[in-house]
Amino acid sequence: MRRALNGFCPDCGQGKLFKGRVALVEACDHCGLDFTRYSAGDGPATLLIFVYGALIVPLAFLLENLLAPPLWVHAVVWGLVMLAATLLSLRVIKAMIVALQYRFQTPES
Repeated sequence: MRRALNGFCPDCGQGKLFKGRVALVEACDHCGLDFTRYSAGDGPATLLIFVYGALIVPLAFLLENLLAPPLWVHAVVWGLVMLAATLLSLRVIKAMIVALQYRFQTPES
């Protein structure tokens, strides 16, 4: 898990896991582990949207009750907060899911 969270191959710990910000490489350039067998799919994004939604919606209600800003302020502020939080956490969650699939050997069918 630690190797994947640091962006390295969960098998050898040497090769890179990501080729961009969140895109997985097809195979480890050091040991050759095929990452196309392990797919995080939309799971990480869905999980983060639910978690951050549960945290952000009460904050939006609180802001509404305290300051009562126009609706466009809510849309801009909370949209940007949600987008930034999801993009910053997406790589970590994706690495965790791939590492768990590798650990428990649950390749995509």
